[in-house]
Amino acid sequence: MSFITKHLKLDHFEPDRIVTSNLVRPLTLAILRGLICLYTLIVIVSVWVTAESASEYLKFFTNLTYFGLVVYLVCSTIWSVNYLRQPTSSRAAWLKSGSPWWGYLHWLLYSTVVTYHFIVPIVYWTMLSTGATLTSFGHWQNYSVHAIDGVFALFELIFNRHFLQPVHSVVLAFVMMLYMCLTFVVKQTKGTWVYPFLDWDQGVICVAGMGLEAEREAGFGASGGRRVQLEENVDGGYYGNQSESKLEEGGDGAHDLKGMQTY
Repeated sequence: MSFITKHLKLDHFEPDRIVTSNLVRPLTLAILRGLICLYTLIVIVSVWVTAESASEYLKFFTNLTYFGLVVYLVCSTIWSVNYLRQPTSSRAAWLKSGSPWWGYLHWLLYSTVVTYHFIVPIVYWTMLSTGATLTSFGHWQNYSVHAIDGVFALFELIFNRHFLQPVHSVVLAFVMMLYMCLTFVVKQTKGTWVYPFLDWDQGVICVAGMGLEAEREAGFGASGGRRVQLEENVDGGYYGNQSESKLEEGGDGAHDLKGMQTY
């Protein structure tokens, strides 16, 4: 585990960044997160209810990444609420209690949220959005998972104090490779590709498309975010010495066309 921690620079993780902001106070951040979390929970439940089957739901990258967004928001909201429940003098110690791996995994999940939820709307609206006839309810679902998710990712990118670590792009690429394996399984069992642009019968076009998507992910992870940590900070991290004021103050201030998304 120390090998993973070192090479992914997870030991640079600072837990106060999850629950504080440079723009609003921790209480405001917790309230805003709670409202966003509630909305995403309503959306994902509606998608589950209207899905044809579990296998149909799980084969779409949008659904998988939206589930990741919901998990991230639920965990962040719970973390924020528990942080605020602690006495002010005990918050710094509370943040450092427990296993650091909860924080490490949360950091990696954050990297996927602020990467995939910009890529998904771009791919959907440029390549997959034509030809679908949706109901009003379907349009709401569609915009929620293909547009508003990007707004929520942007909110997290701006309002919390997490930073993006360039080496985490390795994890993003690995997740994409796992999903590609899933698409091959779907092709063998269902006889069709999940998305038309994944069809390897197209030859180099398919390979080039996937390469471009991977490049976008790696590029965003390395330099596309608002905060990217490049400097070494061997004294920081989960158990690093941090001031009490820093820890406790966050700043001043393809389904069918009957109504469901197709990506």
